[in-house]
Amino acid sequence: MKSLVAAAVSLCLAAGPALAADVTAPVREVIDVAAGNWKGEDAASEDVFDAKRLARLFSADFVAAYKEASKHPAYDPPEGETTGSPFDYDPIAGGQDGCAFENIRIEDDGDGQVTALFNNRKCFGDDPEYQKDTVLIFHVQEEGGRPVIDDIYPVVDGNSGSSIKDELKTIAAQ
Repeated sequence: MKSLVAAAVSLCLAAGPALAADVTAPVREVIDVAAGNWKGEDAASEDVFDAKRLARLFSADFVAAYKEASKHPAYDPPEGETTGSPFDYDPIAGGQDGCAFENIRIEDDGDGQVTALFNNRKCFGDDPEYQKDTVLIFHVQEEGGRPVIDDIYPVVDGNSGSSIKDELKTIAAQ
């Protein structure tokens, strides 16, 4: 009996890490949606920050910042709506123009940091600047028992750029 209990306990302990939430999952979904929007002729038209995705993939603090900023949409919202996207560019693709995402990699760097790398500039030409990867650092935290994105930092010239959440807060303060 003791050996049966010991075996059960060791199985539960071994399964513990396997049951841990995948911190790359929300990042992968965001990147997949953004990549789908840049496929060219077969492009999707999904909002990375739609209400359902915001509630499921992002932290409460990020959601609050986004909702406040969306009261100041970058473009006139559709008739009858009072909010819209606060961005006048795609913050995941890093601009208003781009190419299909190629060579997408999602890396768990540990301590809640997940890096997404992809090339979405190759169709602009052969210049070295168009061969560089777009790099985004996602800060992921556990909230409500699941991993959620709390912030996104574009990497610019090898350095972490401005926080997307801080950009949202700046827009909201206008």
